[in-house]
Formats: sequence, C-alpha cells, structure tokens
Amino acid sequence: MNMLKVGIVGLGHIGKKHINAVERLEEVSIIGISDIQKPASDIPYFETLDQLCNNKEIDLISVCTPNYLHKEHAIKVLESGKHAICEKPFALNQKDCEDILNASLKNGKHIFCVMQNRFSPVSQWLKSIITDEVLGDILMVNVACYWNRDERYYTDETWKGSKNKDGGTLFTQFAHYIDTLYHLFGTIEITSGTFENFTHKNLTEFEDSGVFSFKLDKGGIGSFQYSTSAWDKNFESTLTIIGSKGTIKVAGQYMDQVIYAHGASLDGIPSLEKNDNIGNLANIYKNAHQVINGTAKVNTTALDGMKVVSLIASIYSFKS
Repeated sequence: MNMLKVGIVGLGHIGKKHINAVERLEEVSIIGISDIQKPASDIPYFETLDQLCNNKEIDLISVCTPNYLHKEHAIKVLESGKHAICEKPFALNQKDCEDILNASLKNGKHIFCVMQNRFSPVSQWLKSIITDEVLGDILMVNVACYWNRDERYYTDETWKGSKNKDGGTLFTQFAHYIDTLYHLFGTIEITSGTFENFTHKNLTEFEDSGVFSFKLDKGGIGSFQYSTSAWDKNFESTLTIIGSKGTIKVAGQYMDQVIYAHGASLDGIPSLEKNDNIGNLANIYKNAHQVINGTAKVNTTALDGMKVVSLIASIYSFKS
C-alpha cells in the first residue's frame, strides 16, 4: 500500500503526541508541521496552514489546534482536497460538527476523529464484555474523574478557560470519557446535572466540577462525577459497572487498569497488554492509512465525534 504522508497543524502538548505516534509507524510519514511559533524540530516547518494545504505531497492533515479552531481548520483542510484527522472535541457545537461533516462529504475526503482510548486493551475488553452480555443486564454505571488543572495549567494561555474558545471542562478534559460511555453503552439519556466552580473563579468562565445522571437505552442508570479541583495532581479516573451477573471496576490515568472483576462468567481480573496511549493514538493513523488505501472503514467517524458533542450539549443544558 502507498505511504500515508501527513502534515500536522498545532504543536502544543497534543500535537507533539501526534508526532510521537506517527514516528512509530513505517507506513506513515510526516511531511510538514505548522504552528504560530517555529518549534525546535527537524521536520519541515510551514508558517501557515494554507502552506500545508497547498503542499501537493501531503495526503492528510491532523488538526491539533485549540478547540475553537477545529471547525475552521478542518474545513480548510477538506476543501483543499486533503483528508483530515481532528482532535477532540470534534467541534464546540452540533452545527459546527455538521458543517465539518458536510465539507467532508462535499469534497469526497475522509475525516477521522481522535478517540484513541477506544483502542486500549481494557477498552476493547470492556466492549466485548458488554457486547456479549457477560455481565447480564447492566443495572448501574458510575464514572469518577478527579483531576488537577490549576493556575499552572491556565497561566499565559490565550484560550484555555474561555467559554467561547475552550468550551468547558467536559470538552477539554473529559470528552474521552463521555465517548467511553457512548462507545460502551450507546445512546444515553441525560436526566440531571449540577455544576460548580470551586477553585477556578479567576481562571475559567465555566465550571470546574460537576455531577450528571443518565439512563441507559436498555434501562440501567448511571452517574458521572468530575472535577479539575483535585489538589496538586490528578487523583483518579474510574469506571464501575454493576450488572445482574457481575461487577467490574477499572481505574488508572486512562481507565486502563482492571482492578476488580467478579461474575458468573468472569475468571477474575484478565491478563491484558499494558496500555500504551501513544500506541493507541497511532491506531488512528493506521486506520487512516488503511482507509485511504481502500482496505478498511473509518473506525472513529464524524458521526461518533458529533455524538459526543451532542451529549456534552445535553449535559450542559442543565446549567442554570
């Protein structure tokens, strides 16, 4: 198959992870990078996204810019005749997601949403457990994410903390875990939400903590508690599933460790490969390479990205 040649726009923390992911792959190469400041890198530097888009050698451009620029930059890439990978969140509202999808369809180019947690060994194991109904009926689900994002994170940033540019804590910090719910359980109905800004009143224009409840499509109920007010460093990210025939709890920075598994058809904690988050991200590029060469379908679609944005909008609709 042909080599996939990519460009990356946005060289912040996330953009650098994309470079690391691509560098692991023999079938994908980076042709150029673009950012508002030239980074210390041997990769060819382009001053603007337009210059990346005009490079005829590039097949695909990854959009790793701030949240509020995802729509503008993804559409520009697609309209230039190139495929696109878009970091989370796909956009900051449903209409912008639809505009990106329409640009993809109009120009006949693929767009891949970054949902790399789906590729972790634990996530794939959980998906199989739920699909095969190993836990029986799902009765209750609880997600708890207690992280730290203090003045060290927000100082000197021009967009983080802004309602119009950042979007909110669920967009920037916890979108991947909203996707976990959707990926494992399908459409969920948000039934209530409570939000507070405890320690970030001078740093953000939105909540730092929240709790929302939901119903599963097949009748179970659940809750999601989150905060960026944990002191000094991240504390935990956990998922607990109570089924009629078993119980599972996962934890770890990326919900990548099974710490409890007990059930009628479970043999205890499974032996799984160690999670590799950069490797998970590399799977997005592997899929893009296969899709563009005509040997696979898109694993993380625009509709998936749009669904996560829709769910976050539904959660935030309970804000007073």
